[in-house]
Amino acid sequence: MRDLGTQRPLNGTLFRFGLSTPTWVLIPLALLATEVLPWPIGYLGDLFYPQKELGGPDLKSHGIVYLIFFVCVFAPLIETAFNQWGCITLLRNRLGAGPWLAVLLSAALFAGLHNYNWKYVLTTFPIGVVLGFVFVVEQTRRRRGFVVTSLVHSLRNGISLLLIFSPM
Repeated sequence: MRDLGTQRPLNGTLFRFGLSTPTWVLIPLALLATEVLPWPIGYLGDLFYPQKELGGPDLKSHGIVYLIFFVCVFAPLIETAFNQWGCITLLRNRLGAGPWLAVLLSAALFAGLHNYNWKYVLTTFPIGVVLGFVFVVEQTRRRRGFVVTSLVHSLRNGISLLLIFSPM
């Protein structure tokens, strides 16, 4: 299948897998990947620097309605617009970057903007890779990269909120 942005073939086994996977299957696979892929990085960080907390924003200091709106609606839309749509589109269409280079650079930007501490940046990078991959696949397939990536990001943030506020 040709990349609609650059009219070049989208090569690579993983991209072929993504393009052949229906969106309704790709979304839960992407969610699973965003939850599982950061684990080894977080584990290594804890192993070598146990005194350093992973931490992110202090979400418990805000009301739940604010958090649901901000974390599950506003932030995913803004971050997808900037980190995936803007970055990948610029890199692919204007600068001629290949899909993996664009995905990796957008993931680095995504991680860098989550700079609560260095462990958080490192564990956020693979999430950015997954979101960038979903964007490229869905943009190539049906030009729905922004919508599907925002949805995955929103659901992922919602899962994080549930885990943070669960009584465990």
